[in-house]
Amino acid sequence: MSFQFIEVSPAAILLDSKQMEKEDDGYVYEHLRHCLSKSKRLPAVAVKSIGGKLMSVARHKYLAIAQELGHERIRAVLQDETFEELKSKGVPGLLSVVPKTDLEKELETVIMTGGWHIFFFKHTPSPQVAAQIDERFRTFLNLSLPDVLRSGAEVVTESRFDFTGPCLEISFPTPVENHAWASSFMAFILSVSKDIWPIETYQGRRVVS
Repeated sequence: MSFQFIEVSPAAILLDSKQMEKEDDGYVYEHLRHCLSKSKRLPAVAVKSIGGKLMSVARHKYLAIAQELGHERIRAVLQDETFEELKSKGVPGLLSVVPKTDLEKELETVIMTGGWHIFFFKHTPSPQVAAQIDERFRTFLNLSLPDVLRSGAEVVTESRFDFTGPCLEISFPTPVENHAWASSFMAFILSVSKDIWPIETYQGRRVVS
């Protein structure tokens, strides 16, 4: 079994809405779309060629959102076929092969900056409770991140509460490869959901307490 990372045009990929509805991945579509609207590059989908066209075979929600948001390109995993083979057959929507060096460089990333963490709540809190939630997040981040980031300085965060969501959007430098910190962060999220206000989803996925 072989696979290749390529870039394709979302508009050119066939999407079976029934397959998307069957995709039981724990995500709330509207919440996931809101999260991905904050990203320049969406997660990769999986495709294969059928009848001379590209068809979505997995991670359908990402493709549907890319199409809704008007993205001109998205990464895709191509299994047991190659970009060159499909290009020679005139399959539409093919853009480029993702260089191996790009993939390797991304795997080396240990701190993600500029990304947004999105929390949707089951009910709309009062402004006082929203402020309490925001403050609790900032306290946790300022206590837990300096040692992990080895900065020794106060963590710079940006946050806003959208009462129409209702959701909290917060951005901070994230140690993506530190599993111990990630576990403590998830435990913290569950404590907020239990002690202050119930969280429905984090990054579009349902929070199970």
